[in-house]
Amino acid sequence: MIENTHFTLNSQNLKRNFYVYVKWLVLLASYSFLIYKLLTFEHYSTFSLWWRNASVSSFIWLAGVVLLLPFNWLLESKKWQILISYTEKQNLREAISAVFAGITTGFFTPNRVGELAGRILYLQPTNRKAGITLSVLNSISQNIVMALFGLPAFVAFLLFKGEEFSAGIIRYLIFVVLVLLFLVVVIYFLRQISGKNVGGKLVEKFRVYIDCLSSFTKSDISVIILITIFRYAVFCTQFFFMLHFFEVNISLLQAFFAIPATYLLVTFTPSLAFSEAAIRGSYAVMVIGAIFPNDVQIIMASVGIWLVNFVIPMVAGSFLLLKSKN
Repeated sequence: MIENTHFTLNSQNLKRNFYVYVKWLVLLASYSFLIYKLLTFEHYSTFSLWWRNASVSSFIWLAGVVLLLPFNWLLESKKWQILISYTEKQNLREAISAVFAGITTGFFTPNRVGELAGRILYLQPTNRKAGITLSVLNSISQNIVMALFGLPAFVAFLLFKGEEFSAGIIRYLIFVVLVLLFLVVVIYFLRQISGKNVGGKLVEKFRVYIDCLSSFTKSDISVIILITIFRYAVFCTQFFFMLHFFEVNISLLQAFFAIPATYLLVTFTPSLAFSEAAIRGSYAVMVIGAIFPNDVQIIMASVGIWLVNFVIPMVAGSFLLLKSKN
């Protein structure tokens, strides 16, 4: 009995030490990439000159960006709280901690897939496999909204620009439409996908991952999509404010098409989260630059929104990750 207890304690200590090492490796990777991106930014001199000459009134736009930041991530945290509610009850504070920790773990991974690692740390060990599935469901809802609003905006942008619909553009549009239809079918037929009434060894093997889907109703999914739309509106507004802060004075109507088109291209392009600033900048220059031909200011606005919406939460999430005992 004593030997078994000693073995159990050693196993727990090894597991605890493993998580500590993983946390430090994640933090090291995240901050290394952040430092790299800051060191390789090419427009410090232009930014410094612009900052010194910026009018006081322009900082109202920046204040708007910062004031919307809590709403951005509060909506995301509320959505996560609802998503996991059938699996495990979390208060809003715990959901916020999970979301911020996820930003840190996803900071250096392709398309932020590593976010789920940070989020599931705040779930009970027995619920973490379900948490992986629910994190994927969260990403699906975001991609649906990005495509739903981005597709018509991108087509409108191409028509406005007088761009010919080349074979490459048509293939891209068809690809996004097919992805959108697939994701809508997946998210609205979760009960059937969960295989609750389906047998077979394959279903039983993945039962621990998919059982969490069986409780979701179409009404639940509609609420999740609605929250996602509200959050989408918030970060599009933030981008609009940041563009005006850097004196990219596009109109509200122009922004209504240009910003969703930019986010569509960013979303459906594989990327590392830490490289998103460059990707956002390149697509923003392509789309918004067709309206306001000042590449440097558009790039600075893209980097600025990345710093506010991802780097600040990443830093906050790194502290939460270190405090986590899971």
